[in-house]
Amino acid sequence: MELKEIEMEDRILEKARELFFFFGIKSITMDDIAKHLGISKKTLYTHYKDKGEIVRLIMGGLLTEHVEEMLKVKENTKNAVEAVVLQSKILFTVFKDIKPNVFFEIEKHFPDLAGQFSEHRCNCMLDLIKQNLEKGKAEGFYREDLEVPFTAQVRLNQLVSAFDEKAYESVEFNLQHILDKITSFYLNAICNDKGKQLIPTYIK
Repeated sequence: MELKEIEMEDRILEKARELFFFFGIKSITMDDIAKHLGISKKTLYTHYKDKGEIVRLIMGGLLTEHVEEMLKVKENTKNAVEAVVLQSKILFTVFKDIKPNVFFEIEKHFPDLAGQFSEHRCNCMLDLIKQNLEKGKAEGFYREDLEVPFTAQVRLNQLVSAFDEKAYESVEFNLQHILDKITSFYLNAICNDKGKQLIPTYIK
């Protein structure tokens, strides 16, 4: 594939991502994408067969990015407490531009993609949370009486709920603020006294 073709495909994905994340997937058409790029719809279809292909490439790329960044955190943090905080920040960085309704649209209109998100949560995120809990206990920062499978599921449910505007209706919806709050809540629940001394180091 020629460089110009690759550049055009990257431009298309970048613009489509911007439009989908702001306006939602359902309301944006191939006509809209072509119009905002200043190209013909024929040119757009030369590179991508339909909107579904574009959506799947964009969202699949996000999941891949999230996995890569979480693994970096796992390998490069000083302790389990720091890892929890940084993984929360990565979740915000990767998914912050997506309006909450986009996830509901994926569930409704793209069942195969919804399945990928579910697999990502259960087989990647949940596994890393469990590993972090075991590491924190081994380091002497987490409570010894923690039930790892249950606690990991609670944490996963916390993180998923942060993207639901209705989950925290008593506070103004702000993804970063909510993630910070639930992460502080989580760490204070799982840390022993030694671990709690570390929390202010990573959560200001």
